Amino acid sequence: MAALERLLRKKDFDDIGIAELAAEAGVAVGTVYRRFENKEALVPLLFDLWQARSETQMAHATIETDTLAEADLRTLLRQQMRAAHRFILEQAHILRAVYLQGRLKPHLIGDDWKALWHEARKGNLAFLQLVSNRIARLDLERAADTMIYLANTALVEKALFGDDGAGYVMALDGDAFADEIADVIYGYLVLPELET
Repeated sequence: MAALERLLRKKDFDDIGIAELAAEAGVAVGTVYRRFENKEALVPLLFDLWQARSETQMAHATIETDTLAEADLRTLLRQQMRAAHRFILEQAHILRAVYLQGRLKPHLIGDDWKALWHEARKGNLAFLQLVSNRIARLDLERAADTMIYLANTALVEKALFGDDGAGYVMALDGDAFADEIADVIYGYLVLPELET
């Protein structure tokens, strides 16, 4: 897996062959095939790696309750989006492989994405509950879902595809880009809901 990760930093998953992987790992091709039926068998392991690193990142992203009470909501959101964007950029080599292979061959990952999103949703919901006196959204569960959708769609698209995707219209990168996404979410959270 360490050899695969090194190769993924240089090239896409589809461009890596078993012989190249074996050479990078310093083992014989047959050794790789004794452990893995084919290259696709590595995708669930890559997902597990992504999931473990995501869980670690989410645990480190926890904000102390005292900090939440004192800090400006917009600043907090910018800090969260910056941290999330940096993490996605650092792990883009793994996420790109998992994301693309999982979309092309969903049976390789199954419903594991849903569990990951569910955990992220719980974290966002807890955050919104702690700052509920500063937002206009009444349905915090819907707001948590919307936050996840907006943040992940934008951050993942930009980090994985850069100028080859919809991100080409955004000249901003890094923290400046993350701040824009945070500001969109901030505006959504503080904008009063329309009566239906």
